[in-house]
Amino acid sequence: MRKAERTKALYAGSFDPITRGHLDIIGKALMTFDAVHVAIGTNVKKQRAFSVEESLRLIRRSVVELWPEAEAAGGEGPLFGGALEVAEFTNLSLIRYARTIGATHIVRGLREASDFNEEFNLHGVAGRIDPSIPMVHFICDAPFLHVSSSTAKELDAMGEDIAWLVMPSVQAAFAARHGGK
Repeated sequence: MRKAERTKALYAGSFDPITRGHLDIIGKALMTFDAVHVAIGTNVKKQRAFSVEESLRLIRRSVVELWPEAEAAGGEGPLFGGALEVAEFTNLSLIRYARTIGATHIVRGLREASDFNEEFNLHGVAGRIDPSIPMVHFICDAPFLHVSSSTAKELDAMGEDIAWLVMPSVQAAFAARHGGK
């Protein structure tokens, strides 16, 4: 029982859209693991506000807005010198995808006590499928405890300011959907 020589965390979610809370978890994961793989898992039960392709762009753009040093000169290269990857996965379980990308850990974020029950169940199932890939939970910093993609979508639909929830590129994407309002 020893730590992996090089650690790689998988942080999966719908990221529809990515929020400041997600970015807080990504930052914590980047400080903890050698590499972090952020992946949009497509859920056929959920109606997406943004396409997967747009969400991938928004993740990348939001990371660079928050951490300008993440982007190499030219803007299309790897983030943080390859320490941060952004991708999508479909028709695979979280564990199978983690194995596919060589993840040594799975990262999950916790905002409030109600998240704990769902995460506790996921933790138990994942542990039964493959106990060699531990699940690590990070608690969001206080300003992000009430931040969610659903809240961003709901407040935007009502015309409320969402700057405290999302980065400027995500705000612009919402505005573009409303004809620039």
